[in-house]
Amino acid sequence: MMFPKEREIGSSSGLGQGEVDVENLSFLKIFQGEDLSSESMRAFPYDFIRNVPENDYSTNMVIRTQWGISWEVKVSVNPRFHYMEKRGWNQFVNDNALGDKELVAFTHTGLMCFNVNIYDESGKEIVTPRRRRPRTIASLSGIKKEVGESRKAEKTGGVRSRRFEGGETSKKKMKKSNNVDHTVPEFNITITKSYLCYLPIPKHFAEKHIRNEDEIVTIHDSNGNRSWMMICLKKETWSRFASGWAVLAREFPLSVDDICTFKFINPTEYHLVVSEKEIMTD
Repeated sequence: MMFPKEREIGSSSGLGQGEVDVENLSFLKIFQGEDLSSESMRAFPYDFIRNVPENDYSTNMVIRTQWGISWEVKVSVNPRFHYMEKRGWNQFVNDNALGDKELVAFTHTGLMCFNVNIYDESGKEIVTPRRRRPRTIASLSGIKKEVGESRKAEKTGGVRSRRFEGGETSKKKMKKSNNVDHTVPEFNITITKSYLCYLPIPKHFAEKHIRNEDEIVTIHDSNGNRSWMMICLKKETWSRFASGWAVLAREFPLSVDDICTFKFINPTEYHLVVSEKEIMTD
């Protein structure tokens, strides 16, 4: 992809520096200034929205970088324009350490899925993940909400009842061979509807094998032919695969009642083996 300044760009909407390429359904934003979560920064250029076919529009947006990480962002509309909700937008901005005059090209690939190309101030394209910047109050809002939802679900049994499912298999393996571990650490999870959006990690596994920080991890399929990158959130009382997991669930694809076995390679890599739930017959 050519650096955007070398392409022919259509008219500007004036919202969030949103230059629009109508023919290729793409737009540009420059990330500078302190308030990167303002309405104008989160707004879609009018010329872009006007040219999105009705059957290609969705209120669920997916932003995907070249290195495979994805973020899901809700799309809303007010009387003046369509815009991206703060929670997903702030996570995208924070995870990519944006705010130092980067130019970002959003290219629509259909159904409100976007490939993004990020360029630094000199015009050089960024092709690998950058270290995340310290979180601002705005960027923390999505995480705080996620913690609250998780605690609420635990109180009603929604998460706690499933979190340790299959975990005893891993515990027993770790105790074999005269207390010497010669097995590959792993954990099992049976997919529920909510687990297609995020995946809780059993506490006993997280305590031993997940570092005490949020970081990018890669999950490979059992054949090693496909890989997905995502954010692994590690908190005091829970851990989960978050941003990027829903993309894996959709592309793999996973279904409710699938049994997923995650085999540990290193703190940032796993192999995923999926089997269907056995149906008992007479």
